[in-house]
Amino acid sequence: MDVKYKLLAVAALFFSFFACGKWENKGLTDHSSTGYSHTDSIIINQGLMARDSVRTAFLIDSLEKTGDLSTMAAAVFRAIRYETLCRRTDYDIVAEKLFTRAYSLAQPEDHLKWYYNYCGNHLAYFLYMGHNYEGFLRVAVPLLTTSDSLGNSPTDQTHLYSLLCCCYVKLDQPAKAIEAGKKSRAYCWDVLAKDSTPGIHRLFINSYARIKDAYVRVKDWEKTREWLDFNDSIGRLYKRRHPDDPVWSIYDGYAHLDRAIKTWSLGLKDSAAAEYAEFRKYRCAYDIVGLTQSNDYLMPAERWEDAADNYRALDWFIGNCVSEVFMEEIYSYYMPKFRANYNAGRMDSALFVAKQISEIFDSTYIRQKRNQMAEMATIYDTQGKEMEIARQKVELSHERWLGTLAAMGLITTFFIIYTWYRRRVGKRLEAAHVKLQEAYDQLEETTTAKERIESELRIARNIQMSMVPGVFPEREGLDMFASMVPAKEVGGDLYGYVLHGDRLYFCVGDVSGKGVPASLFMAQSSRLFRTLASEDMAPSEIAVRMNDELVDGNDSCMFVTMFIGLLHLDTACLDFCNCGHNPPILVDDKQVAAFLEIKHVNQPLGLMGGIPFTGETVSDIRGRQLLIYTDGLNEAENRQHELLGDKRLLELMACNLNSHEVIEMLKKAVKQHRDGAEPNDDLTLMCLKLS
Repeated sequence: MDVKYKLLAVAALFFSFFACGKWENKGLTDHSSTGYSHTDSIIINQGLMARDSVRTAFLIDSLEKTGDLSTMAAAVFRAIRYETLCRRTDYDIVAEKLFTRAYSLAQPEDHLKWYYNYCGNHLAYFLYMGHNYEGFLRVAVPLLTTSDSLGNSPTDQTHLYSLLCCCYVKLDQPAKAIEAGKKSRAYCWDVLAKDSTPGIHRLFINSYARIKDAYVRVKDWEKTREWLDFNDSIGRLYKRRHPDDPVWSIYDGYAHLDRAIKTWSLGLKDSAAAEYAEFRKYRCAYDIVGLTQSNDYLMPAERWEDAADNYRALDWFIGNCVSEVFMEEIYSYYMPKFRANYNAGRMDSALFVAKQISEIFDSTYIRQKRNQMAEMATIYDTQGKEMEIARQKVELSHERWLGTLAAMGLITTFFIIYTWYRRRVGKRLEAAHVKLQEAYDQLEETTTAKERIESELRIARNIQMSMVPGVFPEREGLDMFASMVPAKEVGGDLYGYVLHGDRLYFCVGDVSGKGVPASLFMAQSSRLFRTLASEDMAPSEIAVRMNDELVDGNDSCMFVTMFIGLLHLDTACLDFCNCGHNPPILVDDKQVAAFLEIKHVNQPLGLMGGIPFTGETVSDIRGRQLLIYTDGLNEAENRQHELLGDKRLLELMACNLNSHEVIEMLKKAVKQHRDGAEPNDDLTLMCLKLS
C-alpha cells in the first residue's frame, strides 16, 4: 500500500468513521430497503450493532450450521465483522480475502442485491488501497454499470466514481479519469441537495481530496487546481450549513495548504509561501497527515530543507508501521526523500537513503515479479484443469454411448482397446508435460536474466546522473543552469563546471556511440575535465592534456566532441576551446540569437595524440546569454525523420527568459517536435548569463 495512504489512514481513521457513520448505519438498519430476512436482522441487531465480536462470530457460525444462514450470507457477515468490529490495520488482509470470497458468491438479483452491493463497494475499496488497480476495475466497473438496477445509493456511487477517477489518473488514462470525475460530481450535488448532515460533507471532502492528491502526484497542476476549487465549493456549502462544527479547526488549516499548492501552480511563489506559513500555525500541520501532505507543496516548490525535515519526522512511523516495502513505497517515499536531502545539501542523509534504496530495490522488484508470475501460473493451471475435466467428460460420454450399443461379448475387447488408448495418451501427456516444464524453466531463466540486466542498467543510469552536478553556483550576477536527458538507460553526453574564485570553468561534451561503452568513456572524460580544471589551466591546455590521456589505450577508437570554456566573472571575458563540437549560441540584450563565431574548429578529443589545440577569446559577454548544447537538440527527429534544425533553434532562443526557463522551454520544444517518436540521441543543455 502507498506510504502516503498508510500515513493518512492512521491519522484520519477515526475521523473517516465518524464522517461515514450515519451512512453505514443507515444501510445496516433499514430492513425495508435491503430485503433482510429475520436471520439477517438477528446478526445485525444482536452482534454488529452491539459491537460484540464474540457474539457476532457465534451467531454466524450457529445460524450457518442450522441452515438458517446460507454459505454466501455467512461469508458476507464474516467480512463485515472484520471490517466493522475489528477496525485495525492487522485485519486488512483478512477482511479483503473474506470480501473477495463473499463477492464471488453474491449475485445481483432479488433479495441478494444488498450483499452484492455491500461486498462490491468494500472489496473495490480494499483493492484500490492495495494498488491492485486491475482487480479494482474488474469489481468497480460492472458494479457501476448496473448500479441503477441494483439500487446502489447515490452516496455509494459518488464514492466509487471518485476512486475510479483516481485509478484512471494513476493508470495514465486522462480521458476516462475526467469522465469518472464528472459523474462523481453529478452524484455529489444530487446527494447534497437532499442530505445536509455533517458526515456526508466530510465524506465528500475526503473523497475529492483524494482525487486532488492523485493529480498532484502526476504533477497535473491544471486538474489539481480544478479539484481544489470543487472541494472548496463543498467546504463553503458545509460551513454555511454547519458553521459551529469543531472540525473547522482542521479544515481551515488544510485550506491554507491547498491554496499554497494552487497559487504555486499558478506561478505565484510569494503568495504560496505565505499560505503555507499560515498552514504551519495550525496544530494539524504537525501530525502525520499534515507532515505528509505538506510535501505536496514543499517538493514541487523546491523547499528542500523543509521537505527533508518532514521526511525525517516521518521516519519513525515508516520504521515501525510499514512491515514490507513495495515499489509504491520506493517511488512515493524513499525517492522523494532522497531528492529532498540531496538538494538540501545533506549529503550524508542522501547517501544513507540511497543505500536504503539500493538494499531494498532488488528484493522488492523480484518479489513483485514473483507475485505476478505466481498469479499467472495459478490462472493457467486453473484453465488447464478445467480443459482436462471437459475433455474427460466428453470421452466418458462417448465411451458410455459405445458401451450401450456394444454387445456383452465385445466388452472385453473394448476394455483392451481402451486400456491401450489410455496408456498411449498418458505417454503423450507425460511427454508434453516435460516439454512444457522445460519451456517454462527456460522462460523463467530468460526473464530473470532480463530483469537483472534492466536493474543493473538502472543502477548505472543513477550512477551516471550523479556524476553531473545538479546544483549550480549562486554568485551575484551569474545565472547558470544545465540538464542532461539520456536517450536510453545510459548515454554518452556530459557537462560539468569547476568554480575557482572568479574563474568559472565549464564544459559540454558528446561521446561517439551509445549505451554502456559511451557511458564509460563519458565518465573518464568528466573526471579528466574536473581534475585538469582544478589546476587553473587555459581551456586549450586542458584540451591537449585530456586528448593525450584519452588516446592512451583507446583501442576502440572512441572520441568525444567538447566545448571547454573559462568565464572570468570579474571581467566577463570568455576563453574557450571548441573541440569538434556544435557552435554555441549567443543571445544579445535585444533578444537576437546568433551562433558564436568560431575560427578554430579543433579535432575531437581521443582521436590522435600529440597535436596542438587552439583557444579563442570573447572579450566581454556581459548581458549576453550563452547556450552550449549537444546535437540531440538541433538534430532531434520526429516520426517523419525531420530535424528540428538550426533555424528553428535560433527562433526559439530569441526570448527573454532566465537560464532555467530557457532549458525547460527547449526540452518542451524537442518533445513537441518529436510528436511521440523515440529519442534518437542524448540531449544535454547548458545555459549561462553574466549580468
